Amino acid sequence: MDRRRRLGLWLALLALAGCGPGGEAPAEVEPEPPRAEEYRSARVEEAVEAASEVVQTRGFATMDDAWRGFLVEQAAEVRERAMRSGTCYVVLAAGSAALRELNVRVFDSDGGEVVQDATDGPHAALRFCPAQSGVYYVSVRAAAGSGLIEVRTFRGPTGLDIRVDDLFREVAPVEPPREGR
Repeated sequence: MDRRRRLGLWLALLALAGCGPGGEAPAEVEPEPPRAEEYRSARVEEAVEAASEVVQTRGFATMDDAWRGFLVEQAAEVRERAMRSGTCYVVLAAGSAALRELNVRVFDSDGGEVVQDATDGPHAALRFCPAQSGVYYVSVRAAAGSGLIEVRTFRGPTGLDIRVDDLFREVAPVEPPREGR
């Protein structure tokens, strides 16, 4: 084979090596954008962590990993939870600065509301001791504003009397966003 022909073959092989099927250059794969539950807010995490420590000192144990997301005003996120009678549950939720009112409610499997938080503001907490074992639905709703949320669930014995209205009192108040910025 002459030199010119070998060079042409060599160049053709190099060109094909850099191409995908059909002789096309491989397309660059763009990374997927992060999902809402992957975003973090230091303020939200600190608020939930501080309240979690109080709940745990009162005899409750963490049920599962934190649940995170982003809620727009009037939207809700619902998670299914198996709960047993003879056990009490505490649900904590905190929202970022632009989320001015956060509500937590628990529904039974028929869709009936069984309990709701009694707090105002970007933090919510409730205690629930089901009369029957079964599947319940925890709903977190952005009643005013939009923002990042974090939710944690705890379980403990029924004999523990725990107030939930003071769980977020140690948290610095969230300043609402300023107009015009």
